[in-house]
Amino acid sequence: MRRLIALLAIVATTGVYLAAASERATFILTNGERKSGAIAFHGDQHENLINGYLNLAQDGAKDLTFPLEQVAVIDLADGRPSRDEVANLPGGGGHVLLLRTGAPQQGRLVNMINGDTLLWENQGGQRQQFALRDVSRVYLNVDSVRSMLNVSAPATAAPAAPAAPSAPSVQVRVDAKQPWTDTGIVVNQGDRLSFQASGQIAYGPNPGQSSAPEGATERRSNYPDPNVPVGTLLGKIGNSAPFSIGSQTQAMPMPASGRLMLGVNDNELGDNSGFYLVSIAR
Repeated sequence: MRRLIALLAIVATTGVYLAAASERATFILTNGERKSGAIAFHGDQHENLINGYLNLAQDGAKDLTFPLEQVAVIDLADGRPSRDEVANLPGGGGHVLLLRTGAPQQGRLVNMINGDTLLWENQGGQRQQFALRDVSRVYLNVDSVRSMLNVSAPATAAPAAPAAPSAPSVQVRVDAKQPWTDTGIVVNQGDRLSFQASGQIAYGPNPGQSSAPEGATERRSNYPDPNVPVGTLLGKIGNSAPFSIGSQTQAMPMPASGRLMLGVNDNELGDNSGFYLVSIAR
């Protein structure tokens, strides 16, 4: 007990943070410096970006803290963006998210939470969640990076004929251990949304207790939706009854008005693992 009290006293007086293991990153600053460490997270919301400052955890030392406007790139890959990659980034200001697979997308970094999840707002104003391990880089100041690498912005093409508008999609990571995941989407009763779900979860500790979004085979009366198998991807709006989504991709009408939540059809979540990745479009 005396040792524990002494340790807490040291933490309180030195400002050292004790945090769970999290993804590592390199912050490339606007002056060209590179600072590496673990993605720190603090407070009740387990946030990294606090009061306009990004934070890197250091073993046995206080966090390295940087104003958001002084960080050009959050690099979760190799810390060395290539000239070709930077040359092909979209311009026009704002932030650019580059996943390890897929094209760069413009929007705004909202925060990084729990040391493993990135919160993003796309150009349509929709909130999205990405696992940090799926992110290559977040460009916060594209012009600064182009200046560092002496790369010119892409030539501005002649304006093209306007394309037919398409509804932006939102990608949500549905953790099998979490009762309900907030999609950030507000719907009205009758709105039609389409879902594309992938991934696999384990709904128990034993071999074979796994499920894809359409669910396994077992059904029980005490599941959130007793009419569909365990592991099925479910939706819920506010406090309304859960409804089945599964692996269907056809647009479906929303049964109520409110905030859309996603979850899995199981009532014992503590022994679950894995997640579904769900794209949602209006």
